[in-house]
Amino acid sequence: MERIKQALEKARRMREQDRLPNEAVALKTVARRLAQTPSAPVDYTQTRVVPVEKEVLERNRLVAAIPDHPLADVFRVLRTKLLHRMEIDGLRSLAITSATPGAGKSVVAANLAISLAAEESRTVLLVDMDLRQPSVHTCFDLSPENGLSDFLQGRAALQELFINPGVERLVILPAGRPVAQSSELLSTRRMAQLMEEITHRYADRIVIFDMPPLLGLDDVLVLSPEIHACVLVVPENGNTQEEIRQAMQLLPEQGFMGVVFNKASDGVRSY
Repeated sequence: MERIKQALEKARRMREQDRLPNEAVALKTVARRLAQTPSAPVDYTQTRVVPVEKEVLERNRLVAAIPDHPLADVFRVLRTKLLHRMEIDGLRSLAITSATPGAGKSVVAANLAISLAAEESRTVLLVDMDLRQPSVHTCFDLSPENGLSDFLQGRAALQELFINPGVERLVILPAGRPVAQSSELLSTRRMAQLMEEITHRYADRIVIFDMPPLLGLDDVLVLSPEIHACVLVVPENGNTQEEIRQAMQLLPEQGFMGVVFNKASDGVRSY
């Protein structure tokens, strides 16, 4: 893991030459947004509201929804780091992925989405793009009948799929019924139109995509032209260096935001 940290640090230093002139502006923009007057509560007239109990959130490790939880600050720090980078590059969507299954990427994506939604000048859409093994709905103990896969197959209307889990300014688009031919669905024109719609319709919206694992599947490769920013989740002692190297080679270099080390003995860490 130390070699990976060193490589990331080297890449960060190389990018500084291009980023330093813009960083002061970005920091001022973030600070100004955080200081904005609180916005009015969102009135969900079409989105289905399914409040999730605090005990459920805590049991499913969605600590960002519990302000006084000891680990909530970890995701606040991650949120601020990512917002800083996204402000510099003018980005409004972020993909969360991992090299292999079992890294906890869905929990990281859900916690980050909750933390971002805590900003009163932002709304957040959390999209479960892992059509083979969807899990975002389980993080919130939801049981949606339909989701993204059903929309892509023409079995459900998009406006029927959105769910607010009782977290202000957060909406979830679940994956729907698992499908084996996920990359074929993700490469359709209907999917391209959906990506355009959800990422550009609202200026204050940030879209978090919980992506499939990188190795062994081509789903992320199919969507790579639409991925402008991404984070790799690596479980401590859960991947070999070769797996991490292969995964990082598959990610778009321009939008790579860093690594989140999950399931670490001292908590979640980002680099």
